Amino acid sequence: MAPGLAGYLVRRLLWAIPVLLVLSFLVFALIRAAPGDPVDTLLGDRYNEEAAERLREQYGYDQPIPRQYLTYMGNLLRGDLGVSTRYTDFSAAEIVLPRVWVSTQLGVMALIIAFAIGIPVGIYAALARGTFLDPLTISFWLAIDAVPVFVAIPVLQYVFVIQLGLFDLSWEGVWHPNIILPVAIMSLPGIAGIARFMRASIISVMTEDYVRTAHAKGLRNRTVVMTHITRNAMLPMITVIGLALPGLATGSLFVELFFGIPGIAREALEAILHPDYDVILFLVLFGSTLFVLANIAVDLLYGVIDPRVRVGQARGG
Repeated sequence: MAPGLAGYLVRRLLWAIPVLLVLSFLVFALIRAAPGDPVDTLLGDRYNEEAAERLREQYGYDQPIPRQYLTYMGNLLRGDLGVSTRYTDFSAAEIVLPRVWVSTQLGVMALIIAFAIGIPVGIYAALARGTFLDPLTISFWLAIDAVPVFVAIPVLQYVFVIQLGLFDLSWEGVWHPNIILPVAIMSLPGIAGIARFMRASIISVMTEDYVRTAHAKGLRNRTVVMTHITRNAMLPMITVIGLALPGLATGSLFVELFFGIPGIAREALEAILHPDYDVILFLVLFGSTLFVLANIAVDLLYGVIDPRVRVGQARGG
C-alpha cells in the first residue's frame, strides 16, 4: 500500500473510533430507556418482585446507565459481548454470528444477481437513449421495484410453490434449491436502482473527449463501448457496491419471516419484541462497524483505481 493511502487509512480508522463510541452509548441508553424489561422474559410465569430484583442486580440493570455502559465496554474490550436473556445458555455472539452468516450468504447471492442484471440493463438503456426502448426498459424495472416485498412474496409463493410446485417453504439450508425463490425476491428491488445508476454513468462517460477520439480513430462501436465507456463508467459503481456491503449481513426481514429463514433480520425483530439488551446492542454495533469499514474500503479502492483520488488522500483530502 502506498504511504499516502496507509496514512489515510490510519486517520480514517482513528476517526471511526469516537464515532462508534458515541453511537454505541446512544443506542445503549435508548435500549435501557425503552419500554420492556428482559427480566420479565427471564422469569416468565415465575415472576415475582423479589426474584426480579435479584436478577436485575445480577445483570447490573439496577445500576445507573453510564455505569452499565462502562461495564459493558470493559467487558467488550476483554472479548465478552454479553449474554442473551432469551437463551440463557448462550452468549450474544453465539446467537448473532450464525444468523449473520446465513444472511450474508443470501445477501451475496442476491447482490450478484442484482448487479448481473442491473448493469447490462443500464448499459442497454443508455445506448438506446433517444428511443422508446430507453424509458420502456427503465420503467419496467421501476414498476417491479415499486411492488412492496410483502405483496410480492405471497404472490410469488402462490405461483411457484402452490401452483407450479417448483419449490417448497421448508428451510433446508442456504445451498438447497428452495433458496432460489427468496434470493430472487431479495435481488429484485435492487435491479432498478443499479440500472438507473449505470445508465446515468454511461451517458456521462459517452460525452467525454476520449470517447469521441476513439470513435474518430475508426474503432468499432462495440470496442468503444466495452473498452472506453463501460470500463470508466464502472468506477462510480464502486460506491454502490461498497454501500451495499453492510446490507449483506442485515438480511431482509419479510423474506426471512415468510420463508422461515433463520437470518439476522428475523433475530433482530425477536430481540426487540422480547428485549434482549446485549443481542440488540451487538447487532447495532456490528452493523455500524460494517458500514464505517465499507465506506473506508470504498475510499481506499477509489484511491487505488484513480490516481487523482489517491493524490487527494495523500494530501489529507
